[in-house]
Amino acid sequence: MIIVGHRGVAGRYPENTRASIEAAIELGLNWVEVDVQPTKDGHLVICHDHRIDRCSNGKGRIDSMNLEELQGYDFGAWFDDKFTGEPILTLGDLLELSNTHDLKLNLELKIDRHDPQSVCQLLKHQLEAHNITPDQIVLSSFNHELIRQLHRRLPNFRLGVLCERLNKKTKALLKEVGAYSCNIHYRWANRKLIERLHAEGFQVWSYTVNNPSALTHLTDLDAIFSDYPERFLPW
Repeated sequence: MIIVGHRGVAGRYPENTRASIEAAIELGLNWVEVDVQPTKDGHLVICHDHRIDRCSNGKGRIDSMNLEELQGYDFGAWFDDKFTGEPILTLGDLLELSNTHDLKLNLELKIDRHDPQSVCQLLKHQLEAHNITPDQIVLSSFNHELIRQLHRRLPNFRLGVLCERLNKKTKALLKEVGAYSCNIHYRWANRKLIERLHAEGFQVWSYTVNNPSALTHLTDLDAIFSDYPERFLPW
């Protein structure tokens, strides 16, 4: 399975925007991965970095701004003038797209200053408000406490435990929450590790694979994240 990474269809669209997600849909892909973060006033928005400096005409931290303030910035012109006026995408907007186009989502939750419990509650409210079913998404995070809270508050939803390299703490967390997948950096996704995780009942999703020749064991993986999904369509 190919999942479009947070940068969207790279090189052509501003990342984590409606434009990039609609481009993935037009390409015929069924899965998109995005990064979800809380604003100061308790809304969930789609953005990779904790700061908006790189991908907008604004500056500052997402968790230090209200949604109305964030919506005043341009998240497209930094990439190309033809995307001028591209607003920040809210999770609600994204879930509507998901329902309309039967698009499946890997939502990577990121927090820095917010309480994990409150963020999980915000997420739960949005999923319920848009009638999102467990088969539509996988919830993932590098934050172990956030994963635990997701397990407690959204027990029917699939969890992907993110890691750079699998260690003892991550192995224990996979078992503790009954994770659906281990989402691991492709450099550490060797064949032996994949076989062991499969034997223990976990899928293995690997990020971010942009070169098909980078992994000789691509077919052993259950899913890959890529910024260049068109390169993998034959696979």
